[in-house]
Amino acid sequence: MPIVSIIVPVYKVENVLHYCIDSILNQTYKDFELILVDDGSPDNSGKICDEYAKKDNRITVIHKENGGVSSARNCGIDAAKGKYVCFVDSDDYVNKNYLEILIKTKSEHSEFDNIWCYFQTVTDYDSTGGNLIVDDNKNIYSVKDIMTLHEKWLDAGPVCKLYDRKIILENGLTFDSNLSLGEDLIFNFQYLDCTNGKIFVIPKKLYSYVQVSDCSLSQKYYPNMFEIYKTINSTMHRFIVKWNCSEEQVKKYFNACFYKYEVVLKNTFSEKNKASKKDKIRYNNSIMKSKEFVQSLNNLDCYINPAYKIAYRTKNCKLVLLLDKMLNKLNRRL
Repeated sequence: MPIVSIIVPVYKVENVLHYCIDSILNQTYKDFELILVDDGSPDNSGKICDEYAKKDNRITVIHKENGGVSSARNCGIDAAKGKYVCFVDSDDYVNKNYLEILIKTKSEHSEFDNIWCYFQTVTDYDSTGGNLIVDDNKNIYSVKDIMTLHEKWLDAGPVCKLYDRKIILENGLTFDSNLSLGEDLIFNFQYLDCTNGKIFVIPKKLYSYVQVSDCSLSQKYYPNMFEIYKTINSTMHRFIVKWNCSEEQVKKYFNACFYKYEVVLKNTFSEKNKASKKDKIRYNNSIMKSKEFVQSLNNLDCYINPAYKIAYRTKNCKLVLLLDKMLNKLNRRL
């Protein structure tokens, strides 16, 4: 039985998949199985997976109908045999001692149910960078510090973490296939709640998140983004209350909520949203009138332009758009 099961959901990555797989197969720690879940990919990704499996008996390939990244991860969990589970995205790569450091840290700090590490954002597939040390004088956290970790973007994804498969199975934890955003964050909160709550964060960037183009939320359109973020935020709040987090963490929570709702307001005006401008303004007005938006605005503890704060309080999207136009014109002059 392998010590670690590495699960990689695969979809339309034929040109870069080999970088990901090679970085895993070249690990200094060898006691693992690699589960490649071909999520009905229409390109040659599935074929590439099969070719790798012929060369290395540690690789298992699962071909399934397209169901999204959550269903692919869940499928990988069902097939996993390792004591621990790691997730890697198929267009990313990991440092050669990624597993070795995770496992060694777990051995040295067995009292921590949760072993995490940092990631770096890169624009290419140069894996010679080594282990970038993070300038952080703290590596011991608990669930009571969750919003501090949220600010570091460490709680959002399933990567950079060593999961205990027994905890996942005994608690019936799965990724929610009905969500197109934030399903991994919700999974992490649910998983944390099933552990002793202790988190050891390795101060090294062992995982490389590849961003070759602007794939930010502002470049996409999610018709149900507001409902998704309300679900995410309510889940976060429920656990923050359950874990009796400090007032400082609660303030950080409302800051995060406000940021998400600002993203929703911008998402409405995506070019991919074919609604009329009038309907877009009406929709954003309804968001700014919602109890969720008002609560986050009233409890905000981070700086935003005072003019925007006034505009948001009017619950009038036209004023926000006018302010956007004025500030953009001013910035161009500067």
